[in-house]
Amino acid sequence: MIDRLKLKPYILEAKSAHAGGWVRYLDDGSAVIKIGQIEKIISIKNQYDLVPATIFGLNERLTLSATSPVLNKQGETLRDQFNLEWEKYEEIMSQTDGRMIDYGYYAYYPEHEELVKYSPPFWHHLVAVASNSKLLSDPDNVKTWREIRQILQETVVCVAGCSVGSNVVHGIVMDIRPKNIKVADKSVFKMENINRMKLSYWDVVSPRSLQKSFFDPALKNKATSLAQQLYSIDPYINVFVYDEGINGDNIEEYLVGNDQEPPVDIIVDEVDDPRIKIFLRQEARKRKIPLIMVTDIGSCVQLDVLRYDQDDKLSLTYGATDDLLTQKMEAVYDNAGNRKVFFEFVDALIGLEYRQDELKEIIERRAEIPTSTIIPQLGSTAAVAGGIAAEAIARIRLGYDYPARVIINKKNFFVKKFN
Repeated sequence: MIDRLKLKPYILEAKSAHAGGWVRYLDDGSAVIKIGQIEKIISIKNQYDLVPATIFGLNERLTLSATSPVLNKQGETLRDQFNLEWEKYEEIMSQTDGRMIDYGYYAYYPEHEELVKYSPPFWHHLVAVASNSKLLSDPDNVKTWREIRQILQETVVCVAGCSVGSNVVHGIVMDIRPKNIKVADKSVFKMENINRMKLSYWDVVSPRSLQKSFFDPALKNKATSLAQQLYSIDPYINVFVYDEGINGDNIEEYLVGNDQEPPVDIIVDEVDDPRIKIFLRQEARKRKIPLIMVTDIGSCVQLDVLRYDQDDKLSLTYGATDDLLTQKMEAVYDNAGNRKVFFEFVDALIGLEYRQDELKEIIERRAEIPTSTIIPQLGSTAAVAGGIAAEAIARIRLGYDYPARVIINKKNFFVKKFN
């Protein structure tokens, strides 16, 4: 069985790590971390501590007990619980001499040889959602903060396609803070991706030490880089990585799960391959799993919502029969590189509304085109697309009904809905 969590950092509870000798410090401040039979020395310049930023941030931001969310039948509030944690932290700090602070968790990141200290999972996640989670409520606004958090953190989303899909994933992690997420993409990053994604040099390429030869560009897989980005934000999340992409051999595991990973609640289709797009929809419909696709097209964002969980007779897209869509898809492969045939498939998949403004001129070849990219993209539109998709996922999970298709033009702020 493939280890889908192999990129997750090593997590060590601080008190146990100190007592067991798994983490100790040298006189020069370097940390020695022991993992199995291997010892690593981490320079002080590669050590980070996020605990104070978390604890002091929560103490400043959390509301007083009178207005704080109630957590249990005894009436204990979130603020009450944090006050106890604050006292625990202060007591540990008062008894500490040196770097061996028995609070929180260590996360060791092998790729960058970094050791990072985090607050316990509950508080690390809370500091991220305390300011926004009540903005996501159920349609009738009757669920408590705790109930909403339970729904959202247990939501499992799978995102196929990690280019624009990465914006969706980051939106999900910011707003929902799920325990588990699945990402799939077999492609590698190239510098052209920086027009629509937030990428650092280490996201695009591996260090020279990992080059297979002098001529190896060492380009990194998109799903792999995205997982590493997420783990640098939240070491506790489980990011199940499908760096081979989606295919007939792994689709069951991807959607239904196994002993190691959970089944998905909602699918996000952001793949470029027309055949995989059709395949994902067929599998989603067969298993009655809702699927959404967000498309950034020029200055427009189009959201398609396919509620196969409510109606497993829905077509694979809106405005075209399954047979027509499949026919147009197969024509793309039979006529590789033919722009006209490709855009006929796009028309069948998402309709004709995208043919507007500057993009229409590019499609019709009435404008200068500096690259061979079939559909140019704006990074700001891709970012908006990620935010729209993330909120749609949260709202759907909380019980909202969405239009079948929504188009938002950020150039003129025109919005069009299709039911």
